[in-house]
Amino acid sequence: MSSKLRLDELLVRRGLFRSRSKAAEAVRSGKVQVDGKAIDKPGKKFLEDAYLQLIEHKFVVSRAYYKLKKALESFQVVVEGTRVCDLGASTGGFTQLLLERGASVVYAVDVGTAQLDPVLKNKPEVISLENTDARSVTRELLNGAVDIVTADLSFISVTKVVDSISEILKMGGHCICLIKPQFEAGPGLSKKGVILNASVHKSVLHGVIDSFHRTGLVVRGMTFSPLRGKNGNIEYLIHAVKGDRNEVWNLDIENCVNRAFETLALER
Repeated sequence: MSSKLRLDELLVRRGLFRSRSKAAEAVRSGKVQVDGKAIDKPGKKFLEDAYLQLIEHKFVVSRAYYKLKKALESFQVVVEGTRVCDLGASTGGFTQLLLERGASVVYAVDVGTAQLDPVLKNKPEVISLENTDARSVTRELLNGAVDIVTADLSFISVTKVVDSISEILKMGGHCICLIKPQFEAGPGLSKKGVILNASVHKSVLHGVIDSFHRTGLVVRGMTFSPLRGKNGNIEYLIHAVKGDRNEVWNLDIENCVNRAFETLALER
């Protein structure tokens, strides 16, 4: 009888990937089927003779697409027919998925120039706002408050942008924000740009969530990103709704961070 192996290890043994980290990333992105069934857990074990198949996916402009995909599904946020502001749009991973989910318009905001994929930039539903700092975005710039704000920011703390998010978001609107601990923690806490201390991650999340609550953005849910950042950092996704500051949701930050470290350990 064949023995069982982790799926990521099995993929490497079959020569489908060079490393377990790459195999694990593909599994979490929904690109692998085992015996005809899609599997998203790289640690799940299968018989050595299991039938493995790589699924051909359509082109996505960046890995961020899969990060937002997990958030929308985990938090059950409906995008269809909404006006969205995508802060830190970059090449457009978030923007691409938002369009696929039916957003009526996406304001793609980025401090850089000529980063948004041309295919997305030329779509009538996309309004590209280049050379625009997320902190300077106003309702006037967006022709009114928006239903959803997404944020994938780098080299700046999210806490510096929460006031702008609250200002442009309509009451009852949703915010999905990618949290990158390396840009939230103080200097000297990272090793070559990567924070490996789970306690620092927990402290960062407490600080970010507190800053959201102070501006009337109630954090209702959180999860970890299915993919690590480019340098190997574990990242998180939070879901906030603009509403009553007295509204309280129980968030198990410790459990979320612990699960993230356990699940993504192979990608260090």
